[in-house]
Amino acid sequence: MKFNQRGFMVLMILVLLTGVLAACGGKSNNNGTSPAAANTVSPSSNEGTVAEEKKPEDYKGEITIWSFNNGYFEERVADFKTVYPNVKVNLVNINWGDYLTKFETTKASGGELPDVAIGESYWWGKMLAFKDTFVDLNTLGFSKDDLVSSVSEVVVNQQGKFVAIPEGLGIGAIWYRKDLAKKYFGTDNSSELSAKFPTWDEFINAGEDLKQQSGGEVFLLSNSQDAVEALLGSLKTNGKSYVNGNKLTIKENSAPAFALIEKALKNGAIGKLDGPAADAAWSNGKVVFFPSAGWRESYIPTVDKEGSGQWGVMLPPGGSYFRGGSAEFIVDKKDPNKAELAALFIKQSLYTDQGMELNNKHGNLSALKAIQDRKQSNGVNPFYGEDLTLLFYDWSTKIPPARYGPYDSVIEDALKMQANAMMKANISADKAIDNAISEIKQKTSDLQ
Repeated sequence: MKFNQRGFMVLMILVLLTGVLAACGGKSNNNGTSPAAANTVSPSSNEGTVAEEKKPEDYKGEITIWSFNNGYFEERVADFKTVYPNVKVNLVNINWGDYLTKFETTKASGGELPDVAIGESYWWGKMLAFKDTFVDLNTLGFSKDDLVSSVSEVVVNQQGKFVAIPEGLGIGAIWYRKDLAKKYFGTDNSSELSAKFPTWDEFINAGEDLKQQSGGEVFLLSNSQDAVEALLGSLKTNGKSYVNGNKLTIKENSAPAFALIEKALKNGAIGKLDGPAADAAWSNGKVVFFPSAGWRESYIPTVDKEGSGQWGVMLPPGGSYFRGGSAEFIVDKKDPNKAELAALFIKQSLYTDQGMELNNKHGNLSALKAIQDRKQSNGVNPFYGEDLTLLFYDWSTKIPPARYGPYDSVIEDALKMQANAMMKANISADKAIDNAISEIKQKTSDLQ
């Protein structure tokens, strides 16, 4: 049988076109967005990472996380497993007070460290000083440029590597009982209260009038611990650091905080409540204001179960400040698979809409520009009658970049201990500062 030459050529062209179209169709299907990438903030660097090339169920392996907040992490692990069912996550709960010591001793002895470590703000700076311990996150598809400016300097270690991802921003705030604020200060409106107290001096001075009006039954603040944490956070965020090089600057930079605490103790603004009494103050109507962080949003309903509608939050005097929070580090075990799986855990929790819905529930404010820009929140919290996430997003844009030093945990521990001594042993502000300096120098050989 003879073939017509022209017909043969037409047939061959059709065959080739069919193959090309089939190949194009196959490529389009394989490169569609996977469930893991849906509603995810794409990292700015390392585009086309393995997370986009594999299906979520294709990821297999095992990672370990050390946590001091297991309730929160149990929810995060459960959320992660809905997307990555074949990755096993071992969650190890470690007491908050033991966490850093356990990490340091395990590291020094060559023991088995976790794949994901948590750096709470109290000792975050010290973890940034560890050498050759954590993975450079740029190699895993993360970028520091994706984060808001207030944390831009507390995610880079002393070798200049980007190693930390904040799981939530600790936005400095003052929580208050609306009924007490209305009774003693004439308003329960947060903006009006902030206007009444533009400075910390004016805020502390209000304690004297409160004492007279309440007959000494109601206090401005629970204790000196609450006071010193707020005052130091505010001062530090506004440039009053603890050290300059290797020279302690506590006497000049932290003295104003201790002077205000001394005044508050003398005028009855501080209730000197400790232990169970301090815990009970959240619900018994004996304290008006509670300086703390934004994450108290999820805490207050658990300690004041009948308090729905009775709580508000106001901007602290002088504006909000960086009140810490927690960061997550991927431990460098020279194991690419473990590092990849640890990165997936962080991305699922902190970079996706699904993960951030859970984080918002726990009062963790995202440090990602993209999430803040699109103002992702869980809506109005019925306990407070307000969308607090949107409020904190607005506050966070006005906070300057925070800084953590390697000795912050030692310094803050000493300062808080001495503030407590002012309350319990009636020592002066000057004596408290001198005691703190002496203690810090005993514990650190590098500071003068």
